[in-house]
Amino acid sequence: MKSPYAGTGTWIRGSFHGHCDENSACASVPLADSVRDYQALGAGFVTLTDHDLITDLAPLQTQYPELVLLQGFEYSTRENVVFAGPGLPPLYEHSLEEALAQAGDLFTMVCHPQPKGAALEYWTRPKLEALGTWPDGLEVYNGHYGIDSAIASGRQPYYANFWDELLTAGHRLWGFANDDFHDPADFDNAFNMVLVEDMTPAGVVRAAKAGRCYASTGLLLLGFSVEGSLVKVQLSAPCDGRFIGSGGVVLSRSENSLFEYEVGDEQYVRFEGVGDAGRIFLQPMFRDMSAVSRK
Repeated sequence: MKSPYAGTGTWIRGSFHGHCDENSACASVPLADSVRDYQALGAGFVTLTDHDLITDLAPLQTQYPELVLLQGFEYSTRENVVFAGPGLPPLYEHSLEEALAQAGDLFTMVCHPQPKGAALEYWTRPKLEALGTWPDGLEVYNGHYGIDSAIASGRQPYYANFWDELLTAGHRLWGFANDDFHDPADFDNAFNMVLVEDMTPAGVVRAAKAGRCYASTGLLLLGFSVEGSLVKVQLSAPCDGRFIGSGGVVLSRSENSLFEYEVGDEQYVRFEGVGDAGRIFLQPMFRDMSAVSRK
């Protein structure tokens, strides 16, 4: 199996899903305030994905030249999908099937795929398979649904089980975690670390589409290696760590900050951890990349 993090680059932090109160009626924080707070946090990129509208980020890019600002939108007239990247056209004017077919080099991501679990059908595997073009990934954790009031109302932040269902069916999708920023309580509840070769919107999108990234709510990856069939993972803090394979089966589990697993004949293997410092979701490694389909 091949490491998804092979090669060189710079790790930068950011979210692919967020809103501002100027252009999303569901949000309560002005765009300038949220970008200021992300910059103070040390984020390397910020994505604005207002509902069926592309927010102009040019004035803020001038104010924060050190930040990579990604234009985006959240396709919202049916089950939601994020589109982001440079030169983003108003694809929300088309059907979702046509928008995905035209997305090309843009980044596309399924949003909060099952926000109320079994209580309400939202995204399902048959619905995704019927689209004709697969998005690049899906949210495995959505921080907007992770705030206490949201959980109390039955909304769920965690979707890794659905990710395993899709991976087991042979579909290659990367996993992402976003704070889905609407309100102050959402801020920095979840983020992605992306290994970029260049600090530009196109560089962030290329890395995300290639799976050169991981999802987190606090835990950080310090080291990852594949030596023959041995996979090693080093994290920033101890946690309950699990190597997971087809069907969501736990292949190995331990409490530590250093984890190892000897890969056998698994279709795919991914690593997930949870501890006092938060969660982490590494991208899956596939045995046969030619056997997985984006269609």
